[in-house]
Amino acid sequence: MKISERRKINPKQIEKAAKLITDSEFLVVLTGAGVSTESGIPDFRSPGTGLWSKYSPDISTLENFLRDPTSFWQMAREMAPQIIKAKPNKGHLVLAELDKIGLLKGLITQNIDGLHQKAGNVIVQEIHGNGTEMKCVACHGRFNIKTILKNHQPEDDKYPPTCPQCGAYMMLNVVLFQQMLPRGIWFESVALSQKADVMVVVGSSLLVSPADMLPKYTLKYGGKLIIINKTPTDFDKRASVVIRGESSIILTEIMNKVRSIQKEKGELKPKKKKFTKIKFK
Repeated sequence: MKISERRKINPKQIEKAAKLITDSEFLVVLTGAGVSTESGIPDFRSPGTGLWSKYSPDISTLENFLRDPTSFWQMAREMAPQIIKAKPNKGHLVLAELDKIGLLKGLITQNIDGLHQKAGNVIVQEIHGNGTEMKCVACHGRFNIKTILKNHQPEDDKYPPTCPQCGAYMMLNVVLFQQMLPRGIWFESVALSQKADVMVVVGSSLLVSPADMLPKYTLKYGGKLIIINKTPTDFDKRASVVIRGESSIILTEIMNKVRSIQKEKGELKPKKKKFTKIKFK
């Protein structure tokens, strides 16, 4: 951890966030692209490095895929090795630890890289899908992207890969612009957000709809927000804690304080997770 980054972090905000997390009854985390950039996966909007600096967002629309699936596949082909090789960073590991000790009750992510599962989080609501898989547009079969890339060489990139079961085109198992989010995952995410007494938003600009609605549900039903992001968000004024900077550094500092608080209370041993039946309000 860089000393310069540590100095920028307000210790009072770290302590306040850690106390809210430790005292929470139903902690939920919402993560965005900023959590995974430190693992080498580019976000979408950063000038010069974001995907939209190289590709037009129109490539990722359902209309474009149906009209010209090859253009989407060429972008996916470039992204795939980064997703496959990426490893969880310290921020992912902190969220997995919060899960392990029983504080974290729900994890919702806008990311498609599967890094939360690699880090050790058990149940993850992937509202935008999972880019480690390919899915058939006809029979809806799912396949590991490593297997597909092994059998689909770069010289074959005039066309997207085809399904080994039915022969139709395949695409990344992700939600495109103009597509609805998976209904079950979305309803579960809304229910978690409504029930959360504390929601931590990490690495998200909260500019993408409908994911930006989830913190509104938490606030509406009396929950508190902790926002960890490099840049300001429209929710900063309504949040109980706002900390700007690298998510892995901030989460590590918060986790150190959480451990300290739990040690003082004699609660450092992992808690057994209770599976709560969630009801819509």
